[in-house]
Amino acid sequence: MDRFGPDHLVSALVLTFDNLGEASALERGEQPLPTRRDPSVTQALPWLLDELDRHGLKATFFVEAINCELYPEAVAGIAARGHELGHHGWSHEQWAALAPDHEREALTRGLGAFEALGLHPRGFRPPGGELTDATPALLRELGFEWCSPAGDEARVDDGLAYLPFDWELVDAYHLMDSFASLRVARGDSEAPTPPAELAEQLLERVGAGGRETLILHPFLMLDPDWSEGVRELLGAIAGEARAGWTWVVPGGVFADWLRGAVGEMNRMVGGA
Repeated sequence: MDRFGPDHLVSALVLTFDNLGEASALERGEQPLPTRRDPSVTQALPWLLDELDRHGLKATFFVEAINCELYPEAVAGIAARGHELGHHGWSHEQWAALAPDHEREALTRGLGAFEALGLHPRGFRPPGGELTDATPALLRELGFEWCSPAGDEARVDDGLAYLPFDWELVDAYHLMDSFASLRVARGDSEAPTPPAELAEQLLERVGAGGRETLILHPFLMLDPDWSEGVRELLGAIAGEARAGWTWVVPGGVFADWLRGAVGEMNRMVGGA
């Protein structure tokens, strides 16, 4: 597919944000108890939501489901601002390493936490980027409609839409020391990228045409240099959307369109 969305644009961007609060620190044992006042929730998230409103952008927020208990007002507030919520594990488990029973438990417990707030996530992104062999069938069984692991081509497989991401379009990959070994393994610089340079680099990639998935992390926006980079990046993305160059949407919107587009192609092939 080289045209996207109802207006058949040459570029499409699935805009997403990952992680919230202290979920991953709790999972890694770096923090023994939740604070319920993590600055990614109290400072970065309100700023980010205001920026998205200012630019008229809607996105998918992949949130660890434990946040439905720790920060119910914040999670519900994301949805109230018109954004999509996606399931990101219970507490940011390293998904590819999960045993089948643990994987099912993390998904079902998380769905219950979202549903207690009246929310029903349709999309899932595995923490760490990798699905297990059992994940696709389990997602279908539990009613998920799309997922976003690391990968290449967007597709629909047995009703489940895949909207993969490339690590090159993940801010944490470029900014955090903990990703140094992955950067080296992929042939990139071991040193982190300066925030101002990264904003330009990401914009060049998302504006080049084709379908991309962008992942930004609210907790990284606590750095003033990167929050300024995000401000510039979102403004430029919104400008491309207004100019009719890029279709900028949450993952669920793109997944619905993709499912319809694939179905139409299949009908055309079948009728040929």
